[in-house]
Amino acid sequence: MRVMMGIGEGIVIFLIGFSQFFCYCSAAFTTAAVAGAAAASPGLLSSFSPGSVFSGTRIQQVPKRCSYHHQERTFIKRAIKDTSCFTSTCHSTKDFARALDNPWSLFMAKRSTEKLMSKPWLPEQKDEDDIFGIDENRELLEKKSIQYLASLIESRLRRNGEYSNTNTTHDYDDDDDDDDDDDDDDDDDDDDDEMSSQSESIALQMARDRFRDLTCTLQGEKNLEELFDASCDCDGADLEIPHFNVVKASIIALQSLAILGMQVGVKATPQQKERSVSHLTSDDVSNLMQLDDKKWDTFDTKYLKHQVDTAAGIQLLAELKLKRSAQSAFDLMVKLGAWTKHEDLALLRSGFPTRFTNEEIQYAKEAAQSNHDPDEILGLRKDLRHLKVYTIDGEYTDEIDDGLSIENVKKSDGSTKKRIWVHIADAERWAPFHSDIFKVAERRVTSLYLPTGSVPMFPSELSCDKMSLRTGRDSYAMSMAIELNEDGSIDQSSIYITPSLINVNYRLSYVEVDQMLEMGVGYFEEWELGALLDEASKRRNYRIQCGSTEGFVPQPIPQAEIRVVENEENQVDIILDVETTHNSGLNQSEAVLNTDTSIAETFPSPLSSAFLLVTEMMILSGEAMGKVKEIFESSARRVKEANTHLPILETTLELPYRTQPKPDFAERYQELNILDSLKNKGYCHAWYARRFFEPVRMKETPLPHHGLGIECYVQWSSPIRRICDLLVHTSVKQFLRRHRVNLLMEAGRSIPESLTALDIGCDIPRPVASSQNEKGLYTDYCIEKRFDGAVVNYRKGSGFLNAARMVQKKSKEYWLFEYVRRQIEESDVEIVYETTVLACIDPRRGQYAIYVHQLGLEHRYVSEQGELRIGEKLWLKVSSVKPRLGILTFTLSSLYGGKSLRFTPAKS
Repeated sequence: MRVMMGIGEGIVIFLIGFSQFFCYCSAAFTTAAVAGAAAASPGLLSSFSPGSVFSGTRIQQVPKRCSYHHQERTFIKRAIKDTSCFTSTCHSTKDFARALDNPWSLFMAKRSTEKLMSKPWLPEQKDEDDIFGIDENRELLEKKSIQYLASLIESRLRRNGEYSNTNTTHDYDDDDDDDDDDDDDDDDDDDDDEMSSQSESIALQMARDRFRDLTCTLQGEKNLEELFDASCDCDGADLEIPHFNVVKASIIALQSLAILGMQVGVKATPQQKERSVSHLTSDDVSNLMQLDDKKWDTFDTKYLKHQVDTAAGIQLLAELKLKRSAQSAFDLMVKLGAWTKHEDLALLRSGFPTRFTNEEIQYAKEAAQSNHDPDEILGLRKDLRHLKVYTIDGEYTDEIDDGLSIENVKKSDGSTKKRIWVHIADAERWAPFHSDIFKVAERRVTSLYLPTGSVPMFPSELSCDKMSLRTGRDSYAMSMAIELNEDGSIDQSSIYITPSLINVNYRLSYVEVDQMLEMGVGYFEEWELGALLDEASKRRNYRIQCGSTEGFVPQPIPQAEIRVVENEENQVDIILDVETTHNSGLNQSEAVLNTDTSIAETFPSPLSSAFLLVTEMMILSGEAMGKVKEIFESSARRVKEANTHLPILETTLELPYRTQPKPDFAERYQELNILDSLKNKGYCHAWYARRFFEPVRMKETPLPHHGLGIECYVQWSSPIRRICDLLVHTSVKQFLRRHRVNLLMEAGRSIPESLTALDIGCDIPRPVASSQNEKGLYTDYCIEKRFDGAVVNYRKGSGFLNAARMVQKKSKEYWLFEYVRRQIEESDVEIVYETTVLACIDPRRGQYAIYVHQLGLEHRYVSEQGELRIGEKLWLKVSSVKPRLGILTFTLSSLYGGKSLRFTPAKS
């Protein structure tokens, strides 16, 4: 068999070489020769897809010109590099390399590219009266729209001085096939007069909002829209007035170009790509061509991103005589002013809305003016303005959703205890369940925090104003009171939660609180800060005793925090801080970045008292919320059992408990021994310890969270930033309102008329007038079934939460790599990074996990000097960095041959 394959290969090579001398030889002769070679050796071309050149056993006609000219090779190299179709043809690196040196393979790659070029991309229509009713007309419209759009783009680029190919013209009314001329005339004759002299403005109106969420800036979106305003962009060329459908299809083609440009740097298998956009699916898939019949919304854009149909974009690049690649599409979008060179492609791919529409902003303004407060109506909201309230957040935080208070309370036995108050912004007061503004947040699921800034869940007109706990004014909150036992555990009988009205006294940053505590102000004038820190320290010790991560991993690995700010020259500066995890470290990086005097062992985790204080208080409130269910439902059962004659409302409380199982050390004793051996190796120990902790799960019943070292845990402290936290507020408040209605019925009182079914999540009982007694109290109530109910679904949008983590990770990675690129570009000397070997990932390849101290980066490194010791220090330099492609590789620096000899003890 090998002999036959060798003979077949020899025949093919001989014939191809012969054809290079006689480039005008008969195509039939070449076809027959290759067919014979293929028959002699069926496996010769098995690495290629059957649809490229071969169709079953039939070999399609070979082009007349098969010469291996430089121009042909350059074109096919571009096709191989820039299109995904050829990657499915070559199954290995050897196949890829062989293709570049094999003219027949080059021809096959070209045919694959042509197949992609001929792919239809407009939606099919079943209506015979529509222009898409016949496939030939659809193909003709695709061609016309591509030519029309190309002419608009060239006009824009010429105006900007970025286009030089002035010999190319695009006549979208001409046909290459004579057979279609009559059909085209029949189709267009009736429509020639449809677009008047106002056609430019009409086309612009058709393009409005069609590029929403396809750019990160409003200006970029406008630049794409104005591409269709010929009066704005035309540089003197007389562009003919197009058919309405040509404009529509051109808009879709430009959207496809944006989707193609978003694929730059994507490294994933087809299955991984499919999973990455699975959260963008929708049952409401509208016809993308009905642009003048419907309003474009975020679901349409999500559908585009889910389909990832780039055929129109590739055909547009071909019409413009540009490389048919994602990078070329990206560059073109930058030239058009739609994107910046630092455009966050991960954000665009994710499907997260990048801005709020005018309609959504109006919803926020209307919500801010709302006077409807069900908690005030039912007498649930408590006045806590006598408490001194501190809010402690980052310096640049705009959405302030938590505050803290503490007071001394006297007990019945004469003792005094400290009562902690945790105040969380009452976002539900402004965004009640299923309101218009609630649906705005529901579509986003969470706020995104990126190096370039935040992408909020609510419009800032509401989230940074009425929702936030601002100083010097009354604010609505959900306040929880908690008292601790001596060991730091929660006194369950002390838990109390209520809607409240508070007045924030101090808006402080973490640094300011640390300074106040260090200077003693936090123990005298502002003694409350010192008291809160004492309670927080007590809680931290308690959780460590219960097996929390802080005790299991005493020295967490610091991570990079990136912030991007615009400077005076309209450029961006990148600010890098290296922070310890678990919010237990100070936001300072001097000890890490000062490589002249520091080594890995001297990289302690400097504790920030403010971070410790806030972190422990939030964890405390989460555990207390987990215990609320039992407290509330026991009280509700008493009312229900004592009033069986009344239509008592259902009062069950469903909460999303976050749980993490305890590490199974008994079954993993060998790994535990390895972990014990790393106790004195700092970051290596922290890296290895991660494998023992399983992912956090959401359950409907209270279960321990061993990572936090607590009995149960419910997140509810960020209702402005997370939809799940807001839903917890909804559930708790609906429970409290129903319980209050039940108590009113028990007391024979009337139910306030201004209370609605949406306020309590069910129908409202009304007193029977005839049951009123001489004291004015009612003994009977009835419920009219009008409200279908609204179930709180905590898992809705979980796909977007996973996508949010990926977006934040990719965005941080891009700017960190860009930071490194700038460091190297701006330095005249070799930039050297101190690294610590954390673990061996792949012994066969010599791949290791390393930690780059100056960057706060965990990375992969392939050893250039054989086996490395765990905990060993290396001095590395960057060998390659490409932020847009997510590439950062290191090699040994010339300094000390890559060894940290400066720390080698001197010989005595």
